[in-house]
Order: sequence, then C-alpha cells, then structure tokens
Amino acid sequence: MLKALTAASCACVLIELASTEIVAAEKVPEELVGSWLVEDIGGGGVIEDLHSVLEIREDGTYGGMAGCNNFTGAVSPLGTTITFGPTAAARKMCAPAIMDQEQKFFDTLRDGLTWRIDGGRLTLTKPDGAPVMRLASMEAAAAGIAEITLSIPDAGAVDRQKVRYDCGCETVEAEYINAGPVSLVTFSIRGTYIVASAVISGSGARYAGGRYIWWTEGEEATLFDVAKGEDDPGIACRKTG
Repeated sequence: MLKALTAASCACVLIELASTEIVAAEKVPEELVGSWLVEDIGGGGVIEDLHSVLEIREDGTYGGMAGCNNFTGAVSPLGTTITFGPTAAARKMCAPAIMDQEQKFFDTLRDGLTWRIDGGRLTLTKPDGAPVMRLASMEAAAAGIAEITLSIPDAGAVDRQKVRYDCGCETVEAEYINAGPVSLVTFSIRGTYIVASAVISGSGARYAGGRYIWWTEGEEATLFDVAKGEDDPGIACRKTG
C-alpha cells in the first residue's frame, strides 16, 4: 500500500529532464521582464478562477504556473520576436477543463511569436499578426497601478521625453508626451501624482491638471497649487538632465 502511494505521488511531480537544458539568451527587454497573468488564449478566454502565470526573467529563462503544473524553460527574444524553448513541467493531473487550458497554454508557447506591450498588457501574436495570447502585468496590478490607453485621431507618432528637475527637496522626473494636438506632462512630487494637459500660455509652456499648474520657461519650471490662491509662490524647479 505504501509503495503504491509513493509511486502515485512521484508520478505527480515527474519532470521532463530532457527539456531542462537552459541555453544562452539575448538580453531580455526590460519591459518584458516580470510576471504576466493570462487573460485570453486564442480568443477563447480562460477559466475565471484559474490563474495561468507566465514569468519572464532577465537571465533568459521563463517559468510560472500553467494552471495545474509549474514549468520552466529558456526564452530567446530578438527585437519584437520571441521564442520560448522546450518546456520542462510537472505532470500532475487536474480536472479536464484545467488540463485543457494548460495544454492550450503550452501549445501557444511552442510557436515563434511576435510580442507587443500596450497599457500594461502583453500580447503575443503569430507572424501573420493573429493574436494567440493576451496577458496582464501582475506587478502593475499589485501596485495599484492603472494603465490608460488613448487613441488620438490623425496623431501619427507619439513623442515622449523625460526631463529631470531639481525641485529643492527632491528630484522630479517629468515625462512630456506629445501626440498630434495633445500635449501632456506626468510626474510625481511630494507624494502627489500629477497629469496635466497643455493650455494657452503667454510665455513658456503651461500645463493644467486638477488643482495644479506646471509652468516651464527655458531650464526652469514652477508648480503652482491654485487651491492656495494667487499668493502661492509655487515650487521652483530647475532642469538637471
């Protein structure tokens, strides 16, 4: 009886040793590194309460939980394409529906794929552009970060520039985003996250967001809190990089 139980237990954690060889991978793009929760496979959705997680690591390996079994392997990114090497996985058995989703997950990772990240979501597509898997960043969700995607008609390319400022008691990194007629600036200062849009200004560049005004002139910028009235001297900042 004991032997039978031991054998059954071992069968649940058998690893495909032949596929565990890790090969050298190209440098993994920083935006790909992290844990990604599967939201859709092949347009058929996923089981709501079943978490299939793909973890891509900076050392060129990948792994995670497919739904029933843990897995690992090597990944080779090249530009916007990505190849997942042979997967080593446990062989534990779960309910048929779970095993079906797990198999679809593994089958998707066997193909050479193209990747793109937009709004905290990773989309894997076939070479012909057909989506095969959509995943969401677990780090962004855990941090309480919400991603917003804007579609600007006739905008063409999006220009992003990050500028670092010395604002006295802290360093602030502002990101200027320009797309067609839309110009935004985002930054955090003194624990407050601010998104402001460009408005008409007699000189320099003036951005307004909520109760704040961000006004830049040359190498300097000033943050005003309009709730404090016209006497607010603002927080003076100077560009450092």
